[in-house]
This record gives sequence, C-alpha cells and structure tokens, in this order.
Amino acid sequence: MLLKLRGLAYDADDVLDKLEYFRIQDEILGTRHAVTDTGGCVQGIVLNARHTCRAVASKLKLPSSSRRLKIDRVAISRKMVDIVEQLKQVCDKVSSALNLEPYRTIDIAMHRPQTTPGTTEPQLYGRDVQLRSIVDGITAGKYSAHKLTVLPIVGPGGIGKTTFTQHVYQKVKSQFLVPIWICVSLNFNANRLAQDILKQIPKVDGEKENASQEELIEQRLKSKRFLLVLDDIWKYEEDEWKTLISPFSKGEGKGNMVIVTTRFLDVAKKVTSRDDCLMELGSLGPTELLEFFGACVFGNEHPWKGHDEFKDVGTQIVEKLKGSPLAAKTVGRLLRTHRTNLPQWIRVLGSKEWENQTSDSDIMPALKLSYDYLPFHLQQCFSYCAMFPEDYEFDTYELIHLWIGLDILHALNQNESTEDVGRRYLEDLVNYGFLKKNERDDGHPYYVLHDLLHELAVKVSSEECVSICGSNVRSIQIPASVRHLSITIDEEVVNNRAAFEHYKKEFINALGRRLKVENLRTLMLFGKYHECLFMTFCDLFKEATALRTVLCKASYNVEDLLPNLSKLVHLRYLRILRGISWGSNIPDTISTLYQLKILDAQECSGTSELPRHIINLRNLQYLLVSDDILHSGIVEVGKLEHLRELRRFEVKKEIDSLSKKRETNGFELKQLGKLLELQVLGIYNLGNVTVKEEASETNLIQKDRLQELTLDWHVEGTKQSTHEDDILECLKPHSNLRKLWIRGHGGTKCPTWLGANLSVQHLEYLHLDDVAWEDLPSLGGLHMVKESCETRPSKQFMNLRRLELVDVQNLKKWVGIGSCQLFSHLKVLMIKGCKELLELSFSDPACHQLEKAGNMDLFSSLKVLKIEDCPILSHLPSVPWTR
Repeated sequence: MLLKLRGLAYDADDVLDKLEYFRIQDEILGTRHAVTDTGGCVQGIVLNARHTCRAVASKLKLPSSSRRLKIDRVAISRKMVDIVEQLKQVCDKVSSALNLEPYRTIDIAMHRPQTTPGTTEPQLYGRDVQLRSIVDGITAGKYSAHKLTVLPIVGPGGIGKTTFTQHVYQKVKSQFLVPIWICVSLNFNANRLAQDILKQIPKVDGEKENASQEELIEQRLKSKRFLLVLDDIWKYEEDEWKTLISPFSKGEGKGNMVIVTTRFLDVAKKVTSRDDCLMELGSLGPTELLEFFGACVFGNEHPWKGHDEFKDVGTQIVEKLKGSPLAAKTVGRLLRTHRTNLPQWIRVLGSKEWENQTSDSDIMPALKLSYDYLPFHLQQCFSYCAMFPEDYEFDTYELIHLWIGLDILHALNQNESTEDVGRRYLEDLVNYGFLKKNERDDGHPYYVLHDLLHELAVKVSSEECVSICGSNVRSIQIPASVRHLSITIDEEVVNNRAAFEHYKKEFINALGRRLKVENLRTLMLFGKYHECLFMTFCDLFKEATALRTVLCKASYNVEDLLPNLSKLVHLRYLRILRGISWGSNIPDTISTLYQLKILDAQECSGTSELPRHIINLRNLQYLLVSDDILHSGIVEVGKLEHLRELRRFEVKKEIDSLSKKRETNGFELKQLGKLLELQVLGIYNLGNVTVKEEASETNLIQKDRLQELTLDWHVEGTKQSTHEDDILECLKPHSNLRKLWIRGHGGTKCPTWLGANLSVQHLEYLHLDDVAWEDLPSLGGLHMVKESCETRPSKQFMNLRRLELVDVQNLKKWVGIGSCQLFSHLKVLMIKGCKELLELSFSDPACHQLEKAGNMDLFSSLKVLKIEDCPILSHLPSVPWTR
C-alpha cells in the first residue's frame, strides 16, 4: 500500500508539474492555454473556443508557427480526477493499517542495545598507542592535574568506540573511588541520566531529604575522584548538557574524568573541556583488521596458524571491509560455522552473500540504525548517493545540484538560499559520519562515501533507485516502483568482445523487459561509450518523458540519446560531460525546457554560442559552460531572475552583423538590476558607461548573496579619471561580498566603500590590476601610499585571506602603523608589475623592531608570497613562515 501511495504521489506531482510548465509557456508566449475555467462564463466560452480551434487545426494538419508543446486540458483533468479517487482509497487503507500512530524517537531509543562497562572483546586490536595515551594521561599525565576533564572519543558507527572505551575503563577504574558507566543512546535527557548516575554512586551520611538529584550527586562526589563514561551520545543540547555536567564540575579533588563516546564530531567539539582533549578513532589497518577477523573465526590464540589457505581468501575479504571492525566481526561470525569449508569462503568472497543474511543486524546494525535516526530530508539526500559508482569523489556543488534537480532542498526561511540548505545538508551528513570530507591539492573540498555506506545507500533506496553495471546486470532486481536509474559501462566489458555480447544481451533483458521507462525521474550514464549500447539507449529512452535529472558522463550526443528532449517538461538538471554532447553548439531545443534549473555543460568543448532563446529558461539558476565568454552573449539576461552566476556581462556589447559591429539592445547595466540572487558577477567594458546613473541601475547594494564581483574597465579609448571615479563609487556592493577584482580603472581615487567609509569588511580576496589611484585603501592596518603616510581611518580588512596587486602604477610604499596586527588571516600575497614600489612593510627595519617588541604581528598566517617585476624593490628579508 505504501508503494502504491508513493506512486500516486509521484503521478500527482507530475500532473501539477506539467501544468506549471504550460503556465510558464503561456507567460513567455503571451497566451492563456493553461489557464483554468474559473474566470466566469464568457471567459470559459472564449477559452473553450480557442481549444476547439486548436484541435480542429491539428486535425487539418495546419502548419505550426512554433515548436511549442500543446496542452491537452481534457486528458490532464481526467488524470487528476483519477489520481484523486485512487488516493482516497489508498489513504483510507493506509490510515487504518497505521492506526494514525505518530513516529516517536523515544521508541527507537527503547530498542537500542544497552552497553555496559564489561568488555565483550577480550583483546583490543590496532589501538595500543591510543589506549596507552589515555591510560597514562589518566594515571599520571595531563588529565590527572585538572579538576575535571571531558574527553570525547569520536568515530563512525561500528568503528569500535564502545569496545575501546570498555578497555580504558577496565584498566583505570581502580584509580577512582567512584567509576560510573552510563549508556546515553538516542534520548539525551539530563533528568533521566542523573537518575541513572545516582544509582551507581554510593550514598553518604547526612544526605538532605529533599535535595535535588544534582545536589545529591554533588554531595556524594564532593571529595572523591570519579570517572564517568557517557557512552553513545547522539545529540547535543546546550542546556541539557550544562544541567547534567554542573554537579560534576564542583568536585574538590583533581583528576576527575568524563569520557564521552559519540559518532558526531560536532557533538565531540561542543562537550570537550579543551581542544587537546579529543580522540578520533579511525579505521583499523589491514594487518590489525586481518588479525581481528581471524580471531572472530578461529579464536584469539594464533588464529591463522594452520589455516594458510583460508588466510589468503580472508585477506581478500578483509580488503572489502575497509577497516571496519563491525563488518569484520559480523563476517567472521558468519564464517565461524564454516571454518573448515574453503569453498564456502570463496563463495562469500565472490557473491557478497554475507550482505543478504536474515536481517539488517546481521551485517551493519550500527550503520542501518544511524540511517534510521537521520531526519527524513537527510535520508533522502543520502539514499540518492547510491546512484553513483563506488569510490566516487563528489564535488560540493555536484551533490547540491543533484539535490536541486530532485527538488529535495527546502529552506527554513526566506533568508536561506537553496545552496545554503545544500551546504548545511552536506555538513550534516559529514557530521553524522555518512560522508567523509577531504581536500584536494588546490584546497577545494570533495566528499567520499565509504564502500559499506554505499552498499547501505543501495539497500535503503532499492525500491526507487537502481544502479546497473557489468558485475550485476544479470542479478539486478528492478521493481516496478523504480524512478531513478544509473548505468555504468565497464571498460573491461566493452574491450572484451565475447563478454560484451553477453553483457549487451543481459542488459537489454534487464532494462527492456523489466523497466517502466515512462516513470523514470533520473537517468545517469557513466563509463565508456559504445555504439551498440548507444542505439539501445536511443530506443529505450524514447518514452522517458518524466525525467527531472539527466547526468551523462560519457560521450553521447544528447539529442540522439534522448530523442524527445524537447518534451522533457519536468527536466530540472541536465549535466553533460566529456567531449561530444551537442555537436558544435547547444541546440535551441534546450530553450523550451522551461523548468530547467541547472544546465551544466562546462566540460563540453567546442561550444561557441548559446541558444538564441535561452532567456526562456525562466527558472534557470546555473548555466555552467566551458568559457565564461559565453555568458556575455545572453541578450536581455535580466529575464533570468533566478540566475546565481553571471561570470561575464559586457556593457553595451557589440555583435557582428554583416561583417560590421553594432551595439545591441539587451546589454545595458539595468539588465542586472533584477538579478538579486546572483552569487558571482563579472561586469566588463565599464568604460562604455557614460553616466553614473547607469551604474546605479546595477543595484549591487541589494544583492546580499553576492560573493564574488569583477569590475573591469578595459575597453578601447581614452580613460576619463573623474568620470570613472563617479562610476566606481556608484558600483558599491553589499557588505556580504567576499571576493573583489578591480581591473583597468582609470580614475585617481579609491572608492569610499573600499577606503574611508569601508563597507566590505568581510572581504577575503582583493585583486587590484592596472589601477591609477593616487590614494590606496588601508589594508589590514597597512597603508599603500605614494610618498608619506597620513592619518587613516581605523576600519580595516580584518578577514582578508588573499591579496593580489598587479600593475598598480602609483604604489611606492606600503607602510604599517605600530601596535596593530597586520593581516592575521592573509595566506596568499602576490605583487606583480608595480614599477615604482620601493618599500614593503616587512622590508622596513623599523617594522621588525615593532614586531620584536610584540606590538606588531606581521603576516602570521602567510603561506605564499610571490613578487614579480618590481625592479626597484631592493630589499626583502627572509620570510620563513611561507611555503
């Protein structure tokens, strides 16, 4: 029934979405074809007459003036009535079956296994160094000197936090008069926890009869050294935590300890007493995990002795477990009953049969339980990760854009953008341990999904998501409820002709006979292109008209791959990668996909221009292309009011027409006025602006989500200094701006919003290129001047992280004032082509005297210093803190 209900909800969503598509089409074309008959009798007659005329015209096969889709109002109405009738029947049955019982977190908590201080594993593997560190710290080291230390132990579910803490507890409990072990679980309630704690603390003489729990805890522990373990904390609430910890902080002795175990780094950071009091448990190394796995199968005493042939297979199984003690323990217990049956080990290795045992608790109970505890929106976001291949590296916006395409990001308030929501969801999934955040060499983050968690995603999404590859094409199950499909073409299969023919046959059987293509909302293609499969795809996806997201990471021509591309009225996200995709240019067909939010063609080479009617994509948020110059070709870009990035807007752009250049309407600065959701903006050819009132029409001050701004004056002609000063002054951005480029400005003055009346105090990146200013802004307490340093305003760029000065003609000295911190956050400083530069702050001996005296902190975070083509800068001291 639930699957039926979900299917009807999807059908209803499709109908409403189709109506929205035709409403947008009416708005663009100035028609009223999608309007309902609610405006009165006369209006209804007129509308019905129009619909009748269109129907007659279609039967007479009159030529159409456009390629627009036609709305069948009768069919849509019937469909809506049918869905409503079915929903009523199914909802009644579901309500009766569920008995309207609300979901409550406490019910989950009641069924979580309770932990105890007694060790369930007699031997600890791969944690000796960390165990010794904590034990030594408690008995005689850094923890014993403080009145109270809160030590969090953090790691993903199933990594062995409880087992590790049990070993710590057993080794040190003799050092404490009162050792206490509490299993917190999901329901963090200070009152309940205090009751449980009191039961484990011996009573003392003279206790007050009406004392509160907190007072009793304080009285019983007043002069006693205690150890409190709070195992498995899932959430942190500041008031509850303070209430719970308060009586423990009032003890008179030293060396008191509170050890907290949690899966969530955010919780650990909030409860720890000091930054150095936090221990992270990671995956076990292959050697330690193999020993533990062997012990689970054969026992702790020399587990692999006499079992060499099993050890070889066991080593390969352990490689699959990716350092997870939980998985090793589960699989080891599975094979304990087959410790002499090598063929069974080989079958387990080859078929992953252990994943399909009797219940979730058989393999990954902690991971499944973690998933069950996630808020519904995070469950959704995580489950769609199953669509990607294993070990896939997600860029930040790759996941966010997918979620936008699936319409599963919902803001809490109007001040929060969709991207803010996506970033918050990402951080939540990292915090919950479902994604791991890494950093590339260039500093950009990316995210990875552990293999076991990928398998969990596949399992929990199996009713809606199917991922087909060479290894599972025969065994894959495709339920009728599937709405999301990904296909990975293995290169090995394609290169092996015999294997490929077999694969193709199985593939066609799996998809052609079992998949309801018309229900697909997501299509992802990974791997290598092959012509035979391409033709199969073309035939298969003709009826895939409900698609909302399409990601093609192989060299397929999209118009051929999706013959009905123009009919994808629901499409939100289209991403095409690697080489071929459109031929030479993006086809104008794209301009009829009115609900498209993200068009990602940035890895498609050879595109020279955008579709003529791209401004019809009124919901477009991201137009990602290989060359920013393409953005400059959007005529009347102001109609794309939801656009997030416009990397190049050329003021009064001239286009080629009959071998001549002519100015075209639609490239005036007022086009930018309504683009209030922009996050990245580049304005070029500002030399074409004639009056400052034009600059005011950009409305930059109202763009509170703008993070990156480029202002470029480079155009042919003579610079007019006074005129350009006024223009720049009127281009004042919102104070939220983080990155700013100013190039080719011919004026003599720094704008007041960057100088005397600094308003962009959150700026992190500043690039000045070919500016002729006589008075440069005060940067982080340093003043860039021509000859002398006069009194300057106190406002500074306290958040600046990167500064680039290129061809700054009048820069001669860059001097600092005493008793200030200079660029405490600056990491990169680049100075190039400053021909008159004579002195930098850190090349002045006086500054070094100030630094030695403790009055000046010069570039304490600087990592990269690059100076080029500054011929009269004669002296530069060593800067050992850079790279």
